[in-house]
Amino acid sequence: MTEIRTTVDLRHPPERVWRALTDRELLPKWFGSVEPRPSSISRFELRPADLPELDELITVELVELDPPHRIVVRWLEDGQPTQVVCELTPTAEGCRLTVTHGDAEDPFRDTGIEDPFLDSGIDDPWRPTDLDRREQAYQQLLDTRLPAVLDWLAFREVDLPEATAVIGAVPAGAAPDRRSRRKLGIGLAVLALAVGAVVVVAGLARGRTESGSAGPVATVGSPAPTTGPGTAGPAAGSPTTGPATAPPSRSTRPTPRRTPTTPPARPANPGQPDLAARYTTLRTGLLGYRGEVVVTNGGNAAARSWTVVITLPAGAEVSTASGASFVQEDERVTFTGAALPADRSATIQFEVVRDATLTQKQPTSCVVQDRPCEGL
Repeated sequence: MTEIRTTVDLRHPPERVWRALTDRELLPKWFGSVEPRPSSISRFELRPADLPELDELITVELVELDPPHRIVVRWLEDGQPTQVVCELTPTAEGCRLTVTHGDAEDPFRDTGIEDPFLDSGIDDPWRPTDLDRREQAYQQLLDTRLPAVLDWLAFREVDLPEATAVIGAVPAGAAPDRRSRRKLGIGLAVLALAVGAVVVVAGLARGRTESGSAGPVATVGSPAPTTGPGTAGPAAGSPTTGPATAPPSRSTRPTPRRTPTTPPARPANPGQPDLAARYTTLRTGLLGYRGEVVVTNGGNAAARSWTVVITLPAGAEVSTASGASFVQEDERVTFTGAALPADRSATIQFEVVRDATLTQKQPTSCVVQDRPCEGL
């Protein structure tokens, strides 16, 4: 039995490494270009990069997919079936990737079913011409090219923090003093504004008092005012005998109050449907998957009709669906359902083919009556 086993420890989480292993846009950057086959959802065309004796297009079949832990594929080399197993194991610093290339196992063994992948019928063990060269090629891919792609992914995914040091900035150790001075300055400014406001209010009140007085007020025993010649008046120095006459008071009228008016009663709100939806991926394949959308009417009236709109990656399409009729225009798929009573649910299931993203299988968006679906 021939087997090549290569292991590498990576300082990246398993989810990021899994993306590099399965993303159609990332695979060509370190392993090989991928093209889906229209006739199958589990087979695709692969052109490996820098693998000895594999410089042409080969047909690859997906055998097992367990994200983000294990993926198994197989292909034919000179009519001999081979199998590649990629396994991810979490570690304290990231994960460990183990790639094993060896003889392919027949999934239909002891079942009496002929393996459709073995078109030639050859079932000889796999024996590469230069085993050492092939092993060195795998080691270079995993030690050099793959880490470079992972570092590039990490740089794109990270959120850079705000810069804490600029030219002329105060050092980090002096930051508390600067903040303390700033707080003290703000407090003094607030206090100054408060004192200024009190002084202004006092000045205004004093001005009102002085401008409101008509003149000096005569008191008992005060000297009489001087009169001009020929004018009769009280004798000089004679006291005022009568009380001061108060000015007539103005009659006050009660201020009329507005009678509060009661707003007209609104008519009772008629029953309205309230639609929500949840998406779930039921089954995945390398180039397709089965999806489900459950629509629920949580309102108090029936929905006469409803629509669910999903968006797929470029090239993917819905082949069959149940629970609703559908129409696809480019990447946009519209499902239309019949009347849905209140407190009832409707279920849509659909098959997506030619989805060659090789990452998490699901639509890029999903809405029901313009409301986003849950689960995405």
